[in-house]
Amino acid sequence: MIPYIDFTLFEIFGWQIHMFGVLVALGVVVGDRITVREGAKRGLDPRDVRYLNARMVIGGFIMAHLVSVVFYFPENIKKNPWVLLNLWAGLSSFGGFLGAAITYLYLSRKENIPTLPYADAVALGLSVGWIFGRLGCTTAHDHPGLHTNFFLAVRYPDGPRHDLGLYEFLFTVVLTIILHRYARRPRPAGRLIGLFAFLYAPVRFGLDFVRATDVARPDQRYAHLTPAQWACIGTFALGFWLLRRTSPVLEFTGPPAVVPDVVPEQEANAKA
Repeated sequence: MIPYIDFTLFEIFGWQIHMFGVLVALGVVVGDRITVREGAKRGLDPRDVRYLNARMVIGGFIMAHLVSVVFYFPENIKKNPWVLLNLWAGLSSFGGFLGAAITYLYLSRKENIPTLPYADAVALGLSVGWIFGRLGCTTAHDHPGLHTNFFLAVRYPDGPRHDLGLYEFLFTVVLTIILHRYARRPRPAGRLIGLFAFLYAPVRFGLDFVRATDVARPDQRYAHLTPAQWACIGTFALGFWLLRRTSPVLEFTGPPAVVPDVVPEQEANAKA
């Protein structure tokens, strides 16, 4: 059985710094680097990828918080409506996915950036970043499951339990290996993000069935399913559609050539 360890690192001006926050920040940085690299391989301008990445992270965090409060802790809004503005008072992973997706769809079309090639690059960066994120959840022990004597159980203060953050971390490592091996050859646009959604959704759906219901504040259920499980149904359907969708193979063309700006003096000489 795995011991329960408090991974609080230190305190600054009354704020506790946890390993969770450090790992999430690392996941964002590493995921961004991989997305830029993979996007360039697929013909995307690294500047466009960085532009979208930064805004998707912001949109993802905002929506992750709103979904967490509205669907998981609606009673907190009645107690203090200002909780909606406190971005650190709860985050939902699927809320983050939703916010990032909305931002990506809007800005990629506005800036005329190819949507599916960028989504495939994001899938490769997200999978690695998600390892760091779920490792952070493992250190925070914030996804307790039912009591069990399973050999991977964590010895919580009230007894051994499934730790769903740990389980998803282990699965994400496997998922990332599969995804990156599949991405070694050119694939039709949309296949990588489709495979990510198709594989991730059913595992997350199943894990939520062993989520703790005997804790002080269990997750909300809607028709016996958690909000994440309802989101998994849509995610799985989207992944299936992308895998079946007819699309041309996205060749590894490399980033577009950078055309240097012509300065006025050079332009004048050219005209002369």
